[in-house]
Amino acid sequence: MDEAVVVFSRKGLFQIRITAREVRSREHARKLWPLVAPGAIQQMVTWVSPSFEDGKLRRRSHFRQLPAEKTYNLKAQFQEEETSRQRVVRESPEHRRAKELIAAELARRLAAGLAMPWAFKDADASDYPLEGNLLLGADQVVTEHPLDTPFGSRFRLDIAVLGPPIQTEPMVLGGVEIELGHAFDGRKALIGKSLGFALISIDITEMTMDDINAQWAEQALTATTRNHEQGRRQTYVYLHDLLYPLYAQLPTFLDSEQRHQYLVFSDDATLRRLVSWMNLLAKTLDYPTGAIAVAIVNGKSEQSRKMLEQAGQVVGPDWEQFNNHQCLRLTVPRPKGPADLQAHRFHMTMARLLLSHADALVGYKYRNGVDNNHPEDDVWVAHRWIADQDIHTQHRILPKRLAEPINRLIKVVSDLQRGHDSGGASIAGIG
Repeated sequence: MDEAVVVFSRKGLFQIRITAREVRSREHARKLWPLVAPGAIQQMVTWVSPSFEDGKLRRRSHFRQLPAEKTYNLKAQFQEEETSRQRVVRESPEHRRAKELIAAELARRLAAGLAMPWAFKDADASDYPLEGNLLLGADQVVTEHPLDTPFGSRFRLDIAVLGPPIQTEPMVLGGVEIELGHAFDGRKALIGKSLGFALISIDITEMTMDDINAQWAEQALTATTRNHEQGRRQTYVYLHDLLYPLYAQLPTFLDSEQRHQYLVFSDDATLRRLVSWMNLLAKTLDYPTGAIAVAIVNGKSEQSRKMLEQAGQVVGPDWEQFNNHQCLRLTVPRPKGPADLQAHRFHMTMARLLLSHADALVGYKYRNGVDNNHPEDDVWVAHRWIADQDIHTQHRILPKRLAEPINRLIKVVSDLQRGHDSGGASIAGIG
């Protein structure tokens, strides 16, 4: 099968088709997940990578339908894959050694006051690179760290980088997973859609015990600063789109005020909780009064209704399915760079709250007051006129839609199977 349908996008459910050759890697496929077959019966598919022999293409990339029973209960599937993964890693001395050496290298860097930079470029989302420091604000590196997911499952992170708590629990600032040849795609895709921190995945497939040493650990981690957009690579950074505005290295000419804006659509009770949480977070992190502007935009007057509709047009045409009469507008100082600890603690905590506790649809404006003149575009495009050179330039900034509610994702995928069992009932109206 050469084509598949992307279930979730800013255009709405089942609105985008993609060819197998447009998928760059297994990790890219996980980011697009879930994918379904075109046609009336929307059965889930998996991406199969191309294979080569003696430098020649032996099999083209393609999509393969998953057995129906594999697509029914996402939570059960996640737990099954997590159990299988834990069994595999317990039985693998290579995994154990890799985990210990990577943790030791991170701890060495932390003790020496060294950064652990990572960087990559997502050409689909921005013209600008994403850059961070996995150890910014960290005070410990631990292994086998348990984490709860927003869909009710728990998994163990091979290596977690922790920092001081915002309130009670240590803050997870980053993570590392050692990946073997077993591709637990549903598990990794769901984790990638629910984490509020950068996750570095290091593939040790086909490596021997002799290959895995202290020098390898240092090289595997520093490989996160190299950009390999095409094809497989051993080190890969998973980052939720919700964190792209934190890490994107945007030029200052885009916005003299250096403030950006998040637009959150969820039920009324959740929006009220978010107002309280964001104000408390700003106070806890010692932001000056007014630096973090938290406001409910409702449709009670003609002017406010227009503002609400404009916010809705940013996140996409289905915004009214989430809340048709109000949203939360959060205006925040833009991070000053990869070393801005206050901004990192705010944005990462905000992401964790939105992904794990809010079940929210989240939109984004790269500067306060920017006009959405082309609502059909999924990515913000800025135009710049350079008078002294008499040239006009265009700049793709960041996506307008950053997050889908995780519970909606689980419901849609579960209903995919029910629709398949009953002959392909439409689920396009789910909100």
